[in-house]
Amino acid sequence: MRRTDQLILASRRSTENQEYTATAGVQDEEFIQYLNDGQEEIQSLINSSFPRILMKEGVIQVVQNQEAYSLPVDVFLGTRLDYVEYSPSGNSADYYTLKKGTLKERLNGPSGNPSFYIRRNSELLIQPIPQQAGLLRVNYQKVIPRLDVRRATVLNVVLGTNTITTLTLDIAEAIDSDALLSENYVTVVDKNGVVKMRSIPVTAIDTSTGVVTVDPSFTFSAGETIAAGDYLLRGTYSTTNSQLPEICEKYLLEYCNLRILIRDSSTDANQVQAIMSKVQQTLQANFADVDSDPDYVPILDGSFLGWDY
Repeated sequence: MRRTDQLILASRRSTENQEYTATAGVQDEEFIQYLNDGQEEIQSLINSSFPRILMKEGVIQVVQNQEAYSLPVDVFLGTRLDYVEYSPSGNSADYYTLKKGTLKERLNGPSGNPSFYIRRNSELLIQPIPQQAGLLRVNYQKVIPRLDVRRATVLNVVLGTNTITTLTLDIAEAIDSDALLSENYVTVVDKNGVVKMRSIPVTAIDTSTGVVTVDPSFTFSAGETIAAGDYLLRGTYSTTNSQLPEICEKYLLEYCNLRILIRDSSTDANQVQAIMSKVQQTLQANFADVDSDPDYVPILDGSFLGWDY
């Protein structure tokens, strides 16, 4: 899907809002808001009707005799789990499915090989408490990052052990420090909008030197990194390119166009509303059957699959 700034330009042309200044006309921030509103609408549509499209898998390290484990931070609404598996050895061949239980079934006895899990807010309680270290494999509906535009370019960076030692922006490029500091957190992406590091707490940006002050208590996750030429975006989890399927771009644009035309009290809004409804119907039809393989009744008794824990 095209970058957010390219979508804004397309929407400006469609709604005849190409002429604007810092104090007059529709500002980019309003387009960004409407594009994000549209993205939320379509993500909710997909996750409620066709949840398999935006699935993700996460692996959690299990600690001996530890009961509670936090869910991945990008679980949609913090609740949308599909299934949970456990490997007592950490080997992929040893994964088996954990059944879902309730708090009333919580065990207080000795540790053992877990057979089910309990949801408690954003935590998983593994039952019985694991008697050894292992791995949890969690499949869930993911939340996708918000849309934003490039606010600054990384000139150089020095990374320590999961920490940012120094981060300097390119002062030859535009630096939108007000936007970057407005939410206290920034996201770093590459030229394609791939998130490379998220939720970076930023306390100050010197636009004359490009030096960024990062909260010294911040530590980034394994696999995250920053390189010269990457871009800074506003917010804890943002991107320049929507992670929705390519076919959703038309819906996003029509949604944004509709919001802009309503804002302008344009008589074209009714026509755009009709177009958007048709696009939404098309999306629902396309996502209705994501593959042609038939769905069978799931087998919940592990003995029929060759294992029983």
